[in-house]
Amino acid sequence: MPNPSMILQPVYSESWAEVYALFALSGFILGWVAQRGNYCFVNAMTSIFTTRSFERFGALLILFGLSALGCGLLVAFGIIPAVDQYYFNYFGGWYILVGSFIFGFGAALAGGCNLSMLYRAASGYVQNWIELFGMMIGTYIFAIGIWPFQQYTMEKGIFSTTMGGYVEYLPYFIFHSVSPMAVYITTLALGLPLVFLGIYLQQYTKKKWLANLRMFTPTVPSAMTLNPSQQMTSGESKKTSLKQEIKDLLLLKKPYGTNLSTVLLALDMILVFVAGAGYTFNYLVITSSDGGRFFEYILMLFGVNLFTNTPWFNDSLPIVDPSTLMVVMLCVGAFLASFLSGDFKIRIPKEKKRLLIGFLGGMLVGIGVRMALGCNVGLMWTNFAQLGYDGIIFLFGMLGGVYLAVKVQERL
Repeated sequence: MPNPSMILQPVYSESWAEVYALFALSGFILGWVAQRGNYCFVNAMTSIFTTRSFERFGALLILFGLSALGCGLLVAFGIIPAVDQYYFNYFGGWYILVGSFIFGFGAALAGGCNLSMLYRAASGYVQNWIELFGMMIGTYIFAIGIWPFQQYTMEKGIFSTTMGGYVEYLPYFIFHSVSPMAVYITTLALGLPLVFLGIYLQQYTKKKWLANLRMFTPTVPSAMTLNPSQQMTSGESKKTSLKQEIKDLLLLKKPYGTNLSTVLLALDMILVFVAGAGYTFNYLVITSSDGGRFFEYILMLFGVNLFTNTPWFNDSLPIVDPSTLMVVMLCVGAFLASFLSGDFKIRIPKEKKRLLIGFLGGMLVGIGVRMALGCNVGLMWTNFAQLGYDGIIFLFGMLGGVYLAVKVQERL
């Protein structure tokens, strides 16, 4: 049986200008929604270990599930070729587990994952500016100190696969096939449990909150319960409040809820999956790579060209490509959302040690994401949409790193 194709197949006849425009729109949506919903992968995980809340973590699982379902069903129904889903699958190996652990530890110390680091930096948070600079330095440390060894293990297959693509595509991994039926079954088997588990965790958290609230709320006597006319008024009030809530969301008077942000972000992932299919990396932003590349571009202004003699940098991508544009537009979207809503403000932490911690955490973020070959967006979330298994490895590694950071911070 021949191996699955590794040749990208464009679905729609698009000019590169249209591809860039759609990626710019996707980046803008990503920044806008993440800012309005205060969406942070790290906060979703730290809340598990600090407040024992699973609400935001449940939303993450729903996000992964919806992304897998959306992209997978497009392939299963023949709208997008399977090769356009698995072509950019990563090499799986020890470095994803170790890198994601370092990333989770650093991001929790610094106070933000790659996504929240960018949208908060665009919203005026100085600590995240420092974290971003630390990430650039961390990328350089990785490039000269770790990448040569890691590249050797990848080439030799030492605790690593020697290629990505269809090899790490779950339909092929499980069924040794990329047929529509194999993709359909895998999509449902991966996506639906994630969505249901996410909903369950959210409901569990809400029930626990309500139970705790009842402990401190006096019981209302039965004589004080609402009569039918009062219930009707209450129902009308709910309709009015819903209209007002929608109006407040549109006028930026109220932040987006966690689940609204989750649905919008999943739709954004599907948008870029379709827009870039057959042309380029058709998933959401590779923020970790671009952080290192921006450092390279800055040094070019001073006559230092890392791409000529520095490992990793000499394989860098062009200065302007769809993913770089997406990062820039993410920042533009986040800035406009914060500015128009009145949230933008230059914020310097009162405890100046937070700036140093942010820098050190950013360095660990830079090292971790480069080891793992991607960040919480460009690898973990993306790989669920790719129907791969590296995202699962990253998820558990990141959780371990976040847990350790919480314990360390408790002692600081």
